Amino acid sequence: MSPLAGLVLCGGASARMGRDKALIQLEGQPLAVRVATRISRVADPVMLAPGTAGRLTHLGYVEVADDPAGVGPLGGLVGGLAASPHHLLAAAAVDMPFVSPELMRLLAELHGDEDAVVPVTNSGVEPLHAVYAKTALPILREACAEGRFVLRAVLERLRVRLVGEAEWRPADPSGRFALNANRPEDRNGLV
Repeated sequence: MSPLAGLVLCGGASARMGRDKALIQLEGQPLAVRVATRISRVADPVMLAPGTAGRLTHLGYVEVADDPAGVGPLGGLVGGLAASPHHLLAAAAVDMPFVSPELMRLLAELHGDEDAVVPVTNSGVEPLHAVYAKTALPILREACAEGRFVLRAVLERLRVRLVGEAEWRPADPSGRFALNANRPEDRNGLV
């Protein structure tokens, strides 16, 4: 497997949650630390894309600036890929507390010459639990310059290796990697 860096996408206003998702405690850890710790099992270094510089420095991880700022996960992903010391980057959203290190490893192992390796669930593609290559940077930057910030739509412009359930299920038998906490009531299903 190629060396892999990690990125936790922590930006966003957390409007539906009503408070900063990155700092919500789950099993005694802020979500940002929990997700970063899980990714660190297969990636080094692991960085945080906080959206606002300095917001999460107290958590002990290197922060990377969104590039450009204020455009959602796409800006964090561009900043993380640009800062990555490795060709491949495992990226996950901070509100995915069951990010699967084993699945991230599988995605990295399946990488050939694609720009991204992305699992697919019953909900569709999961671009916020995926592995990206630095080759994706020009297209991601172009999408930002054009004002196209929806990551699922931007995937259509990349060379993507989709990984269906039959392939990813052995790496994550529970299938919980794609669960996320967007609203206060979602937290009840995470414990």
